[in-house]
Amino acid sequence: KNWFRTFASVFAAFVGVQSDQNRIRDFQEGRFSAFVVAGLMLTVIFLLSVYGFVQLVMWSIDKVEYAFLAFPR
Repeated sequence: KNWFRTFASVFAAFVGVQSDQNRIRDFQEGRFSAFVVAGLMLTVIFLLSVYGFVQLVMWSIDKVEYAFLAFPR
């Protein structure tokens, strides 16, 4: 349960919606190492998501270009 609270808190801070009450609670009750690990994991997940999205867009652009080349005007 403590890890879930840590990830939820780091995610809220990552998005920018962390409340002052939760931020104060985190600094008083949380362990620094848990927040570092959660932050690194969410950063890696974010970067992989961006990479995957770019790959999807590039793949779809390639398919559209191929479709235009297959049917000349």
